[in-house]
Amino acid sequence: MAGVDEGREVYPAVAMYGPCNVEGLDEGQIKMWCSCGLSKNQPWCDGSHVDTGIKPVMWKVPKQQSLHQICACKYTKTPPYCDGTHTMLPEKLAEKKEKCTDKEKHNKESCKLCTKCSWVPDF
Repeated sequence: MAGVDEGREVYPAVAMYGPCNVEGLDEGQIKMWCSCGLSKNQPWCDGSHVDTGIKPVMWKVPKQQSLHQICACKYTKTPPYCDGTHTMLPEKLAEKKEKCTDKEKHNKESCKLCTKCSWVPDF
């Protein structure tokens, strides 16, 4: 993942502007990190990415620690970990949505995620 920039091709939805603090994971456990932002089971994948062109990221829980700060904005440069990218996202994504060339597709019936600007219907 990368930050919001003009070279980016796919813009995921923002599940939350901040990390998910996750505890109780076992070392070596395999988790699928939601990278589309649509999962109802954040920060983990629930299959909502289907038909978005975005795939979840497989993560093997490293050496045991009590707390993991997992990215929920989906724009981290260090997936699945939060790197603070969320602090600058609201303004940048608002501008992207304003300039989106696919606005005609922004409706609940035909679009669950506009990957050109990160627009999602209310969910």
